[in-house]
Amino acid sequence: AAGHSHAAAVTDDGELFMWGSSVFLEPQLYPNLLHTQVVDIACGQDYTMALSKEGEVYTFGKGKTGVLGLASLKKANQPTLVEGLKGKNVAEMSAGWKHCMALVEEDGDSSSGDEKSKGTQ
Repeated sequence: AAGHSHAAAVTDDGELFMWGSSVFLEPQLYPNLLHTQVVDIACGQDYTMALSKEGEVYTFGKGKTGVLGLASLKKANQPTLVEGLKGKNVAEMSAGWKHCMALVEEDGDSSSGDEKSKGTQ
């Protein structure tokens, strides 16, 4: 997955590698999710979403438009569980410039972002 100035990839073993944004110049194992098996990743403008094997969504990066789904416009330096999706089985997710989407099996879908929403909907 690729964002504005960073990129991420997931191995078959569920390990997350990231690079770019002047932090990791070459692909580096991202240590903050070592105990979580990541099955999918999405990158937005300045944020990243990680989907765990259990269907949980973690977000981190700049939350300036509420895009992290954390009911805040603040930056999240560490992957943070999106509480609004806790207990739901997220099947797929997508990251845009200032918004993201999560497809929840049997429950509909959920989105976050834009200045007016400031979190999950």
